[in-house]
Amino acid sequence: MDISTLIFNRSATILADSERKIPWDDPAFSQRMLENHLSQEHDWASRRLPVIERQIEWIVRQLKPAASVLDLGCGPGLYAQRLAQRGFRCTGIDFSPAAINYAREQALACELDIHYQQQDVRNYIPERQFDFIMMTFGELNVFSATEIKNLLARCRQWLAPGGQLLLEVHTWDEVKRQGQASPQWQRCPQGLFLARPHLLLTEHEWDEDAATSSTRFWVIEEQGEVLRFGSQMTAWRDDEYRQLLNEAGFQRPEGVDADSWPVSETFEGKLFALLAQTSE
Repeated sequence: MDISTLIFNRSATILADSERKIPWDDPAFSQRMLENHLSQEHDWASRRLPVIERQIEWIVRQLKPAASVLDLGCGPGLYAQRLAQRGFRCTGIDFSPAAINYAREQALACELDIHYQQQDVRNYIPERQFDFIMMTFGELNVFSATEIKNLLARCRQWLAPGGQLLLEVHTWDEVKRQGQASPQWQRCPQGLFLARPHLLLTEHEWDEDAATSSTRFWVIEEQGEVLRFGSQMTAWRDDEYRQLLNEAGFQRPEGVDADSWPVSETFEGKLFALLAQTSE
């Protein structure tokens, strides 16, 4: 693709199937993403450690001793490692090879028995049931409505009787806000999508009928070569999240108060947590 494609593009931000999720499984991309996960200068990839520690303390209060925990979208294992150090049996699934390799190295260094697996959570099939499943940081919203319903139904099957599901999700207003954001140019000596100098144009689109926010990233190299990436999120209202959980067979889905589950200043009013459980 060359720069003329960008210059004369007048279409709305309609993503191809291959563009609806950032390429987390690309080795080079995942390594650059890992650096952002581990950074303590910002929390747009992972929370800073003091916030994670507060969230961990809340999770621990929900669990019985030696409970089994499944972290879907575990990243570099920042939650699984801390839970394993407190005596819980942890499994982490993530699409990023760099994140999973880092998590495994940390578990080995700390002599922790954590099972990490690099896989798309939509294709994951566990070998046993769990007492607690968690999916945080709005990961659920990157999937389509059909994928979300399928994943929640499968989580219900993966949980033991009385098991709990923790979801941290985006508010409707936040997904819509992202879809209605203005285009933005950035000069990047290096960046998430490319390690070489480039310009980055970010464009957004909000589809009210589909309740989806689409983002297209145009990466323009020095010689004019253009690369294109994209991502998409689905918006749900608070009562719709609860309806999704009820339809999947969960009971008593309830919001977790902000004091118990801090989302950090960056995401205040943008993310919130829900806790649901299976029947005994």
